[in-house]
Amino acid sequence: MRMIAALAGLLALVGALPAQAAGLQDVFGKDVPIGQGRPTVVLYANKGTRDELRQHVYQFIYDVREEKPIVVVHVDLRDVPGLFKGMAKGEIRKSHRESLDLMKQMFRKHGQAVPAELESSLYMVADSKGEPHKSMGLKKGFDQVVAKVLSPSGEEVARGPFPQSARKLGQSMASAPGANPPARVAQRAR
Repeated sequence: MRMIAALAGLLALVGALPAQAAGLQDVFGKDVPIGQGRPTVVLYANKGTRDELRQHVYQFIYDVREEKPIVVVHVDLRDVPGLFKGMAKGEIRKSHRESLDLMKQMFRKHGQAVPAELESSLYMVADSKGEPHKSMGLKKGFDQVVAKVLSPSGEEVARGPFPQSARKLGQSMASAPGANPPARVAQRAR
């Protein structure tokens, strides 16, 4: 009987894990560490929203830098013909390097040191069938970037159109359960 109860408890625990964390890999084949102790910003984009995303995302990431988020960009490839999906993935890999370089420039522009975790904080996922986008209600060829924030344990805490909801998304990241507490200076008795 105990064995059955333990097995049922284990199955319930596995069922509670965020579905998007299981087996998600980026365009380099690296596992995406959602729900592993850091908050996550997930951005849903396609080739039509690339310029809008680039225009706003670097400042947003800089603004939430204290939270040390994982940033996952799901790129919808449903509108890319099958023959060209491989080339599109190559472009996404190239864009990954460019994005890291632009983030480094953003930190330097503000006189900040580039965070050590920056290189391991950006993941770009090529979605050939667009399943994550469909689950967000985004149809093929959508024209608005959508973002969601996941807590350090991987639970969704906010979502909305990006960049319009950037402020709300940033606030939800800072107040999510398990988020980094604000730095405080201990008072010293004299």
